[in-house]
Amino acid sequence: MDQKKYNRLGKEKSPYLLQHKDNPVNWFAWGDEAFQAAKKGNKIIFLSIGYSTCYWCHMMEKDSFELQEVADVLNKDFISIKVDREEHPDVDQIYMDAVVAMTGQGGWPMSVFLTPDLKPFYGGTFFWRAQFLQLLSNTQSVWQKEPEKILESANKITEQLQSPPSSVLPHKGGGDSLSPLWERVGERGNELLQKAFKQFQQSFDHAYGGFGGAPKFPPSKALSLLLRINRRTGNEEALNMVTKTLDAMAQGGIYDHIGGGFHRYSTDERWEVPHFEKMLYDNALLVWTYLEAYQVTKKELYKNVAEETLDYVLREMTHPEGGFYSAQDAGEVDKEGEYYALSAEERHQATPPHKDDKVLTSWNGLMIAAFAKGYQVLGNESYLKAAQKSAAFIKQNLFKDGKLLRRYREGDSKFLGTLDDYAFLIYGLLTLYESDFDGKWIEWAKTLQQTQDKHFWDSEKEGGYFSGDPNDKTLFIHKKEFHDGAIPSGNAISALNLLKLYALTFEEEYRKKMETLLATMAGEANRYPSGFAQGLIAIDYYLDSSKEIVIAGPLQDKAAKEIVDFAYKQFLPNKVVTIGNKPLIDDKTTVYVCENNVCKKPTTDLEEAKKLIQDFKKYDLN
Repeated sequence: MDQKKYNRLGKEKSPYLLQHKDNPVNWFAWGDEAFQAAKKGNKIIFLSIGYSTCYWCHMMEKDSFELQEVADVLNKDFISIKVDREEHPDVDQIYMDAVVAMTGQGGWPMSVFLTPDLKPFYGGTFFWRAQFLQLLSNTQSVWQKEPEKILESANKITEQLQSPPSSVLPHKGGGDSLSPLWERVGERGNELLQKAFKQFQQSFDHAYGGFGGAPKFPPSKALSLLLRINRRTGNEEALNMVTKTLDAMAQGGIYDHIGGGFHRYSTDERWEVPHFEKMLYDNALLVWTYLEAYQVTKKELYKNVAEETLDYVLREMTHPEGGFYSAQDAGEVDKEGEYYALSAEERHQATPPHKDDKVLTSWNGLMIAAFAKGYQVLGNESYLKAAQKSAAFIKQNLFKDGKLLRRYREGDSKFLGTLDDYAFLIYGLLTLYESDFDGKWIEWAKTLQQTQDKHFWDSEKEGGYFSGDPNDKTLFIHKKEFHDGAIPSGNAISALNLLKLYALTFEEEYRKKMETLLATMAGEANRYPSGFAQGLIAIDYYLDSSKEIVIAGPLQDKAAKEIVDFAYKQFLPNKVVTIGNKPLIDDKTTVYVCENNVCKKPTTDLEEAKKLIQDFKKYDLN
């Protein structure tokens, strides 16, 4: 039988979907063709979500989807939809929430059964073939004999997922005049930071670093938050948690000591036996954390790990025209990790693992920020060029008619951008602006922020940004995520962006949205603040008040460059550095050191300017 006549995935660009194009399963891509087929045939939808470097996704394909026995059942009684979670993160998120609500856990491959109107009623992750065939049989039997049971279950799950968020700090005052952030977030913010620290203490692994037991994922945002807690309180325990974890990861098997870069997670508590796939976002986030830790401790290990990871991305994960690829596989099924056990010389002779070479806007935003930060801290010009080239690539290929697209591969740009695409790219552009001070980056960031506000902001309820376009009718529910997952919350990154945009422009619209968003996040984080590390990083920024270092004079001037370099050698996370059009004194490069746009006496004395910048390191809680 000719398999290709009933599988539609061959026309797709996603490496994950293309891996399944020759399955005997009659796969549909996510879209109207599949939805209409389900409604017309009154068939249950089997939704399978994964990604191309997912080891257990490969296992389920080998054990089930490649077999005619399984395909016959799926093709007869179900509409089967295959989704690349990296192309459709909004789809992935709402069905992952449903699976977690139904089973208490989630992961990939995600296997979800939906009614013809896309509502979930049962789900799980990996199923072995015998279990999967039994599940298909049972599901079809109930749908044929007692469909009302399935519909009732789907409606209950939908209602549960649509329940309102836990709590939001109340507005005080009327109209659009919002009360000062200190009133609404200040008291709660300090309390949340203290509570988060206690939760980190309770779950910290004193023997091997990290939090909890196996499997262990790199806790990049938690560690960045702990660096801020150490800075604001002087608590050495917070810093020790960071260094213990970063040391253990850098010295363990989760780090590729030959090729550079981090694997996705450790299967054991010692960070020794990794799950070998490498994700772009993990490496972007970890570079940032290692660089911050290097700023604090000046430990060469952290500098070396950051450099080796950035060099790995440049060497193996960069599109010739500038974008960054998404992931690298663990290896073939039954041969996971074999490549990574080879020496450098042996790797040159071996076939490297599969690479997912699609370019995602959101993940590129994170890596642009990492490369720009690498340039700031380490001074390597190639890192700045990589960030600039990626930003230009995104603008050329993934910015059409004033809107971002999500995915580029082989000349094809597709799918409207989600919140993460806007938020993470803005984050990268603002970091890039503070690296080369080219005004085009901040202007593009402002344009993107305006579009993000227009399409994702919840203006009807308590504020915050929806994860996907709320006008997308294919999503049965529209979510606002504040909790960090494998990547930071788009709302939390947006709060940081708004804080920076306000510090750079002092435009009131940024302040108003930032106030509302921080208040909403503070309410959301109340029960389990350690799970909202990126949001608490934004709250810490506000509590510290924004610091501005404004340099009047050409950047090419030796004095200007010396001050910029000095500022970036310090751990001063809640600051912006900009080249301003403030007046010069005696025609010399002049430094303005300001707090919330209130500046101290400008100076042309470099040592005095450095002392003023150093004073920022003293955290003022009053």
